[in-house]
Amino acid sequence: MKIKYKLLIVASLVLMASCREQIELETENFESILVVEGTITNELKQQEIKLSRTIPLEEGEIAVEDNATVKVIENGTNEYTFSLNNSGVYVSDVEFQAQENLTYKLEILTSDGKVYESFDTHLTPSSNIDNLYAELSSDGETVDVLIDSGDDNGIAKYFRYEYEETYKIIAPRHYQYDATIINFSPDGDGPFGQEMMYDVEITEREQEERICYSSKKSNGILISSTTDLDDNVVSRHIIRSIPINDPVIRERYSILVEQYTQSIQSHTFYKIINDLGSLSSLLSESQPGFVAGNIVPVTNSDEKAIGYFEVSSFTSQRIYFDFTDFNLDIPDYFFECTVLELDYNDITNMDGDPNERRVIYQLLTLNNYKLLTFGSDIYTIVNPECGDCTSFSSNVQPDFWED
Repeated sequence: MKIKYKLLIVASLVLMASCREQIELETENFESILVVEGTITNELKQQEIKLSRTIPLEEGEIAVEDNATVKVIENGTNEYTFSLNNSGVYVSDVEFQAQENLTYKLEILTSDGKVYESFDTHLTPSSNIDNLYAELSSDGETVDVLIDSGDDNGIAKYFRYEYEETYKIIAPRHYQYDATIINFSPDGDGPFGQEMMYDVEITEREQEERICYSSKKSNGILISSTTDLDDNVVSRHIIRSIPINDPVIRERYSILVEQYTQSIQSHTFYKIINDLGSLSSLLSESQPGFVAGNIVPVTNSDEKAIGYFEVSSFTSQRIYFDFTDFNLDIPDYFFECTVLELDYNDITNMDGDPNERRVIYQLLTLNNYKLLTFGSDIYTIVNPECGDCTSFSSNVQPDFWED
């Protein structure tokens, strides 16, 4: 989960909601506050802690907290240290997993010498995902990914979810050959004066550019609880709703859902944030009842920190499906496909259309258009997104992928 933290004055929210005229908002009396996103689990892996700073409203980039000393203390004695990676995330130097009946505390020393720590935290009860499945919604407008889970012992009652969706992409206008401009001369002689000259070299493509795979992680907060239910079971909880015309289900779609069991304290924290942050999950230090988590300052009690350190039981499940599984029409592709048939020998715009030799040169060299067919001096080309999926995706098939 990624949450964007910005300082926002409540009055600004009112103005945004009530005024029709767009107003340029600026932050006044900005205060840089440490933001902590930390969840360690009972999964044996390198655990992660995210540290950042609140940013003024007018800024867009998350401010990563650099050069901090981060460690998790297990049962008051065993220390796990963390190091900052290239993605701005602190990762444990060794793999470890949270254990039952032990306490865990997060300790942070910032580069300016300030110390923060969490309360002692225990591993939450475990709960399995009983079923993960996809169904066409009752109105036929979306394909819904739903989850059933529960705890037979009736202890686990609060849950948080994250997901990563991966989908296959097939370029609809792919051609196995590429066209490259060679022997270019801008000063060639033609019947209408100086005219560029060049040759078009046709070569077989050297890499996979027809089939690609893209992945996206969830953002925002997805939580549920069973406290208001007769049975301690999460049933038919919607994780993701995909419009039936969404191109992510055009070929083959997979989703990995991760379930984190929460304590009532962490669930309450995330619920409050979710309720207050309906506008892109914004957190505000100045909102009424500033949302305090379980991170506290040690060196200066007047300091503030936003965030929560939780120790969660974890489970996950993956499913695959195709749009044909629901008897749907094939969704449109991600992009409109612009197909052009151009004549290399057309070197004037006096015939009512552009100088096609110049157009071929521009589109192949500057716009990366792709070849569809060629014959003699006639070239059919298409915009790169339709002829080469690597222009916006990856041709590396994930290790987990199943066709």
